[in-house]
Amino acid sequence: MNGNNPSQKAVWLAIILLASVVGAVAAGVLFQMAGAAGPAVVGASGAAFMGTASLGLAAHRFMTE
Repeated sequence: MNGNNPSQKAVWLAIILLASVVGAVAAGVLFQMAGAAGPAVVGASGAAFMGTASLGLAAHRFMTE
């Protein structure tokens, strides 16, 4: 996978961030269904987004270098 082209980098960034948003929404829904308080739901969603985005960007960097 050659992701050195700037347009390819933008597409991969969009894919990774979109997947992170989907993961954050899923985590938020699961916490809400479990009956967690509002701040806990927001915290879990944020943590899921940051974790998934960090992992995705690190994996992309590893695969392209």
